[in-house]
Amino acid sequence: MEIQSGYATRRPFFFIILIYLAAGLAWLYLGSIIIGIVDRNNPHVDLRYLYTGKNISFLLFTGTALFFLLRAHHKRLLRAESNYFKLFEASPGAVYVMDKTTFRFLAVNDVMVKKYGYSRGQLLKMSALDIRPEEERKKLKDYLYSDHTEGHETGIWLHQKKNGELFYMLISHHSIKFKDNDAYIVIAIDIDRSVRNERRLKEIAWTNSHEIRKPVSNILGLVQLMKAEHPGEPTDTNLVEMLVTSAHELDTVVKKINSHAEELDKRT
Repeated sequence: MEIQSGYATRRPFFFIILIYLAAGLAWLYLGSIIIGIVDRNNPHVDLRYLYTGKNISFLLFTGTALFFLLRAHHKRLLRAESNYFKLFEASPGAVYVMDKTTFRFLAVNDVMVKKYGYSRGQLLKMSALDIRPEEERKKLKDYLYSDHTEGHETGIWLHQKKNGELFYMLISHHSIKFKDNDAYIVIAIDIDRSVRNERRLKEIAWTNSHEIRKPVSNILGLVQLMKAEHPGEPTDTNLVEMLVTSAHELDTVVKKINSHAEELDKRT
């Protein structure tokens, strides 16, 4: 996996250039001083061979230094690439790299393969649009082409598996350079259960605030009517029957709420 960060890749090269220049200038300067001293002590001797030797030794010295510096830099790049790959594959979430222009997948991790039901080869022939339902694709393109914020939790999106199953993913993405391509690295966390549980809680809350209100209001109204009856007169049997009916309605709604809550507990 070849993931590059502009600053991270430029900094070592600047370091190598500085060392190369410093070492080269030091070698030339010291060589000139030494040859100058020898020349002053031997005014009648032809010392041109020393300049030739200095130039040849300069090339050998700087070439050797450059070789070792570049080799050390290459090893650092290999270690960094290996670490990126380990993080990429070890992530508990689905991680993929996609081209910024075409949205085609450039790399996917194992979680991505298992999650969506496609093989790695199939995914690498697809784009990020192909793992979303039709109604979400234009929304995604509009978002990515817009001036949007990158970073943590950049949105909840509806995704689609190979078998057509829909589920919600929490997305975070960042711009990177991948094999000389401008790309996004995307981390997708499955939050489908949380989203659906939240919706169930909202349904339960709606049930509490609407369906229970009616029978409770009826009971309260009937109680007020019963209190308004003249003392000593027998209570109207119709009012009692209505009160019993409203009580049963309330009992049914309460059972329904309990059933929703038990179902939610089982799924969480």
